[in-house]
Amino acid sequence: MRKHDIAGVMAIICGLAFSAGAAMAETAEPPLNPADAPSEYRKDSAVIDINLLRKRIMETPRQVNIWIDNTYGFQFIYPAHIKPERKFTADSFQNGNWSWFGEKDQGHPLVSLALPGTQQKTTIAEVRIGVSDDPDTVAQCRKLPESAAQDSLKTFRHRGTLYTFFSGGKTETNRSIAVQAYRTVHHNHCYSIELMAYGTKPDTLTPPDYGAMNPDEAMNRLTSLWRQMDFQWLPETSLSQP
Repeated sequence: MRKHDIAGVMAIICGLAFSAGAAMAETAEPPLNPADAPSEYRKDSAVIDINLLRKRIMETPRQVNIWIDNTYGFQFIYPAHIKPERKFTADSFQNGNWSWFGEKDQGHPLVSLALPGTQQKTTIAEVRIGVSDDPDTVAQCRKLPESAAQDSLKTFRHRGTLYTFFSGGKTETNRSIAVQAYRTVHHNHCYSIELMAYGTKPDTLTPPDYGAMNPDEAMNRLTSLWRQMDFQWLPETSLSQP
């Protein structure tokens, strides 16, 4: 084969290779960002296996749901793996009232969200939202209850709404309960938003429930959940009267 024939063939091959490379560049997916990896798989000094990363991203649930109460006019978002309940659990240690600081006949539960726990349900941690339209309760809504810690009262304004915050709890031999409450009056209703962690000391069970949350951990996780929920009141035009 003559030299000019060889040169022509090489030129055709190079042209085809360039065209194929350009076509692949146009259709290839953008590279994955290592920052998208779940935190437990993120190692700054390690080489990330792109196939493993893609598989983990596909398997990792990132969905959230939204709860909308058109009757009482509020909404919040919550992780999809948590199932909201319309009633509060009651047992021999806590009464399941609309508010831990209130009487049962003064109001009623609206919704609760409990963190996943162990099968023994040694520690229960949940956010509870209750409401009361009892006139006396509404009048006293933002005042400190007698059963609350007397030095825990705080008042603040959030998105134009005035709230009070207080806390309380009790401890028995092997059980304890801790409650942090947010109270406000909205459209002549008293709302109680409570972060509640209660249960039995894990090491007193037979066998011990080593996987259970301790009270401090439970409250910290509840606080984190509450901040992510982005609770807010609905616009006036979307409300329906209860």
